[in-house]
Amino acid sequence: MKKKLAVLNALLLGLGLWLSSSAPAKADIDGEGLSVDPSAYWYYACAVYAQRTGDPNQALSDFQQAARYDPTSSSIHDRLAYHYYVEGLDYKSVEELQKSIQIEPNNIETRLMLAELFSSQGEYGKAQKEYQEILKIDPKNVDAHYYLAGVLASQNRIEDALQQYEAILKDNPKAAGVYYNMGLIYTRANQAFKAEDSFKKAIELDPDMEAAYTSLGLVYELDEKPQEAIDAYQALLKINPDNPQVYLALGQLYYNNKQDPRALDAFQHYARLKPDDATVDDYIGLCYFRLQRYTDAIDSFQRLLDKEPANALVRFRLAAAYEETKDYASAEDQLKSILDNDDKSVDAWVRLALLYDKQKDDAAAQKAVESGLKAMPAQPDLLLVQAMLYQEGDKNDQAAPFYRKVVEIEMGYKHKQAAEYNVGTLAQAYFNLGALLDKQGRFDDAIDAMKKVIEAQPDNADAYNYIGYSYADKGIQLDDAEKYVQNALKLDPDNSYYLDSMGWVYFKKEKYKEAQEQLEKAVQNLKNAQKDDAVIYDHLAQTLVKLGQKDDAVVQWKKALELDPDNKDYSEKIEKNSPPDL
Repeated sequence: MKKKLAVLNALLLGLGLWLSSSAPAKADIDGEGLSVDPSAYWYYACAVYAQRTGDPNQALSDFQQAARYDPTSSSIHDRLAYHYYVEGLDYKSVEELQKSIQIEPNNIETRLMLAELFSSQGEYGKAQKEYQEILKIDPKNVDAHYYLAGVLASQNRIEDALQQYEAILKDNPKAAGVYYNMGLIYTRANQAFKAEDSFKKAIELDPDMEAAYTSLGLVYELDEKPQEAIDAYQALLKINPDNPQVYLALGQLYYNNKQDPRALDAFQHYARLKPDDATVDDYIGLCYFRLQRYTDAIDSFQRLLDKEPANALVRFRLAAAYEETKDYASAEDQLKSILDNDDKSVDAWVRLALLYDKQKDDAAAQKAVESGLKAMPAQPDLLLVQAMLYQEGDKNDQAAPFYRKVVEIEMGYKHKQAAEYNVGTLAQAYFNLGALLDKQGRFDDAIDAMKKVIEAQPDNADAYNYIGYSYADKGIQLDDAEKYVQNALKLDPDNSYYLDSMGWVYFKKEKYKEAQEQLEKAVQNLKNAQKDDAVIYDHLAQTLVKLGQKDDAVVQWKKALELDPDNKDYSEKIEKNSPPDL
């Protein structure tokens, strides 16, 4: 009895739904009452009841029976279509919707459903046709214009899609969502300026639209406008201060722009909002590392490693942090753990060898390189380290063949366009070889090697500086020297050593005021970095003597002597330029 009453209730609801879309011939109200097919009506109501009670199989069976009794009811076909859609039978859903449209060709809702199904299946041509049919029926149908624009955009028909959005805006000029979607299309078309304008218009019309702020920030990021991106994200936080993704985006922007304290604050805020996302510990650890808070960095990396023990990248970072705290044993343990899982990890073998080298353990460093080469014979990076170890031990005759072997292997990769080709390794081999040749007194060969570095890696500032300083030191080709050092400074304007080189070039060109300016800036930058270099003080002192400032020059030589107390040249210069005792 309860089921019958429930079915009757469903029947009353279903009647209203059915009458709203059934063919007139099957649902006709005249003076004597309602005339419908009672069997179709009963099965329809039973199907609605079965859907409500969570019995999809019975619902399907009852809808099919209803359609059998009344195949001209668009409502039944629509219901069947929905049922098939829920069950994941899209092709059957399409069939039923098409039957419904044959009965009621002007039913916009049914055509919208059919178009959406076609679009979800990637059949954009069929979807487009349905939306166009809707617009023939109702030229101002916002949904049809809106979704047709999406279909056209999916086919990269950018201008056509924009025309659909423009059609909506003619009658709905304050449709913020339309401007937002236009911004997405402009972004896809790499038209950053127009995308920016569209997102700003969307925000103007709907100041609470979070997606518009996010998209505007991304456009600024893509357009390499970090401060504007930061401003957009900060504006979003005023609307939703608990949006974790905004803090993550801000953290990455601050980090990439070396605003480490702000990056750390943003990442920590994200961590409070998303405590289950362990990857933020990696970001936090990197911030601590750059802030030289190595113990905090170790704690962050360790938290992530506890959750992801197989994460080799985190072990590398832990090793680096331990190395900075001079806990070499822990750094060694992390690198060995990586090698226990992967004995072909080139980076781990290289880092391990360099770690031993840092501790002046030549035997252990050599053994690490040999072990790596045993696992990976003729691996260029390991051969490079082998050469560097020989060079450090003043075994230049043994080092040179290894550098040349690295060049040979990497050039072979380059000519073959092989994935193994590493321009950084090639450039480093040429650079180290050039320095070795220079030490052997083969100046021209050394310069040729440095030029090879630049040929392989045009943004290698050290190579430009090396050539420029070498010319200046010999007092030759000073115009060329200046150009080379200028190239280095373009790449790294605040580098103290490049500034020193430029100062030395000016000194040799007898432009002493210009030399003083560059050298004093070099000294100041070193102090800011809490570093010192005796040679730069010496260059500044020599320049000050040329400018008649001997007392100031003596002060600079005394600083140089503090850093290099065994340098007799500095002592002699101090004695020569100091005022005589009274």
